[in-house]
Amino acid sequence: MIQVRQTFDATRIYDLPKAIRDELSAPGIRSCIRPGDRVAVCVGSRGIHKIDEIVLSVLENLHRFGASPFLVPAMGSHGGATGAGQRKVLASYGITEKTMGVPIRASMETVCLGNSASGIPVYFSKEAYEADWILPINRVKAHTDFSGPIESGLMKMLTIGLGKEKGCSTLHRCGTNRFAQIIPEAAQTVLATGKVRFGLALVENGYEQTAIVRAIRGEALLQEEPLLLQRAKAMMPRLPFSHIDVLVVEEFGKDISGSGMDPNITGRRSAERIAGFQGPDIQQIVVLRLTEPSHGNAIAINAADFITRAFFEKIDLPATYKNSLACCNPASGKIPVIAQDEEEAVAFAISCCRGIDPKAPRIVRIRNTLALDQFWISESLLEEAQSLAGIEVLA
Repeated sequence: MIQVRQTFDATRIYDLPKAIRDELSAPGIRSCIRPGDRVAVCVGSRGIHKIDEIVLSVLENLHRFGASPFLVPAMGSHGGATGAGQRKVLASYGITEKTMGVPIRASMETVCLGNSASGIPVYFSKEAYEADWILPINRVKAHTDFSGPIESGLMKMLTIGLGKEKGCSTLHRCGTNRFAQIIPEAAQTVLATGKVRFGLALVENGYEQTAIVRAIRGEALLQEEPLLLQRAKAMMPRLPFSHIDVLVVEEFGKDISGSGMDPNITGRRSAERIAGFQGPDIQQIVVLRLTEPSHGNAIAINAADFITRAFFEKIDLPATYKNSLACCNPASGKIPVIAQDEEEAVAFAISCCRGIDPKAPRIVRIRNTLALDQFWISESLLEEAQSLAGIEVLA
């Protein structure tokens, strides 16, 4: 195996606290924060670069302007769909009452805000609704299960994340193929309450570094988020090859992608392969480890073909099934072939590839689908790698 480096757009913010302070001090945003306001700061379960530092900076600025913030987990059915489980997810990111200096209100109780334009009930966290207003913080990025002008970001947090298990399940029963329509509609129902004075949107570059921090007033979210999504997609890393026999993924987890490994990189969703996918054709996928911040939730592992015994033993089946059923997608809880170790898993995968030279398989090994700046390739890919712009052979 040969190590290579891939270069991406390196746009980044070097001083996150300053960037956040500047955004929250802008006249159109500063005027939203009033002394004495009880503000529900909403944080999700996705892996976000330096999310603890970002949340702490937001809280410090709210305190500076006289508000009284508290935290609400906005993560739908994640964390086993329990308040304690969602607190545990936040703690794995360094977000606790002790580190943040504010209460965490993690009830799963919801209120119904009414019906969306399509007649779908919109459920919303009771703890967040009872605040004077809410401030969602989330990364804007390509979603793993659908495509549209609005995918993963503040709108999804307002509807599925803050919908808790009940709201999450209600929207998923409509089908992810309708998300591009029903999430903006449900978000409009949330925004109509006037509870979202502004949200904080984050965009990361191909190196998992924060590239954009943007505070957006509630009335502008539906117009501004699609523009940030376009920026996020332009910065998204990719595997540069036309086809791969075996992709070895060292880490799989909720802190990496909602689907454990990003379908926008692999071309595989838990329900089906992505139609018209522009990335490599991958015959077999091997996954080695389930990350600790996943807390045993291995939803969408069915997109892999082989896992190791060590991965299997880390799976919390009740947590995985809870998330799978809330998404109305039981297939996403199915378990791939279990190999005793990494060597056996790769051997199994090679043996199942069709139309290849088994002595010269095209293998790519990555840490995870977020970390694509450095990875390993088999010798049979070396000549192609050397012909590609932006690829440097290291060793």
